[in-house]
Amino acid sequence: MKKVWLTGLILLSFVLLAGCQEDNLEVPRGTLDVEVVDLLGTQVFFETITYDLTTEESVFDLIDQAIDLDYSVFDIGTMINGIEGFYPTEYGITYNYWYSLYIDDEMSNVGIEDIELSDGLKISFKESTMLDEIDLWVDEVIYAFIEQHASDYINENAASYHVVAALKQLSDRGYDIPELNDQNYDYPGLMDDTIASLFKSSVIAQAFGLQTSTLETAIVSMIPANHYESVSFMNAYHLLGMEVTSTMIDELTQSTPAYMDADYAGMVLNALSPYGSNMEVESFVNEMLVYIGDQLTSSGIESWGNPNASSTAAVVLGLIAQGINPRGTEYTLDNTDLIEALKLYEVDRTFKYLLADENADLAFSTPQVFSALVAYKLYRDVWGNPAVNLFIPYQ
Repeated sequence: MKKVWLTGLILLSFVLLAGCQEDNLEVPRGTLDVEVVDLLGTQVFFETITYDLTTEESVFDLIDQAIDLDYSVFDIGTMINGIEGFYPTEYGITYNYWYSLYIDDEMSNVGIEDIELSDGLKISFKESTMLDEIDLWVDEVIYAFIEQHASDYINENAASYHVVAALKQLSDRGYDIPELNDQNYDYPGLMDDTIASLFKSSVIAQAFGLQTSTLETAIVSMIPANHYESVSFMNAYHLLGMEVTSTMIDELTQSTPAYMDADYAGMVLNALSPYGSNMEVESFVNEMLVYIGDQLTSSGIESWGNPNASSTAAVVLGLIAQGINPRGTEYTLDNTDLIEALKLYEVDRTFKYLLADENADLAFSTPQVFSALVAYKLYRDVWGNPAVNLFIPYQ
């Protein structure tokens, strides 16, 4: 019996010893926190990665194994494009936004592959931008307007040519907005009874990919009766891909309306934008720029006695079509440039006509300002700031 007990005690000691050895062999674990933070400071993704403290793998390798990373490798290092399906605003379209790398809430001064691994480390990918407050506002207003109001301006009864042209330019450049098609929007039928209606129909046809042969046939028999019709006439020719004649250019450069205003100055700058190499056009454009400068106030462009959003928007469209920055010093008064001036008229992503107005001017000022902000954004977003004319199809 004693031998049996002795044998049992020996076996039990082996089991206990083996258990102790297993405890001693347990691998020490560390943690690595990873988060993604959007531009507003909201944490949109978080995960804690556990790893073997004896690992020789890098921080980048551990994250790449545990989390879905989209990255590009360059000679200077690895650029993180997206994390778990989250990407910076306008990724693949502009370089306005990107992810900055932070280590324990401090901006990193080394690339992700050079971070020294330590237990409890926190890695943050924070959406960042170099855009100033006004430029951020421009983007916010544009995207909010498209989501909340665009469908109000394109329907089977009527369509705002300002809104349609702006959306078409954004779409053609790859911005992430609803496509201009009959699944997303109803649009009115094409009309060609007047130059004004033919111009608007040309905007719609070009935007929605409709046949334009009837418009092309109708326009060749039309004769503009005034300066404003001459502007619409030339814009329609641009949209339809028809050749503008020297006579058409002369009609715009050799005189101005009897009742000249800043709105017309902006409109004619827009229409003449492809012809800057013409000396007469160049001289006329300079005259219009002087005129516009004389109408500049700290609340935007004055027309018919008051600064207003509509006239300011018309001038912004004209300046950008000429490749001129509406935020430049020439168009800044009392530290307010023309884009900042437009912000003064905002009413919940729509715009009023006069500063003294309480309600938004939904019929005129709102679609005009929206198109002006889109033109400015397209001008701003491209390196070198090329001229942008909303009424010339993007190539």
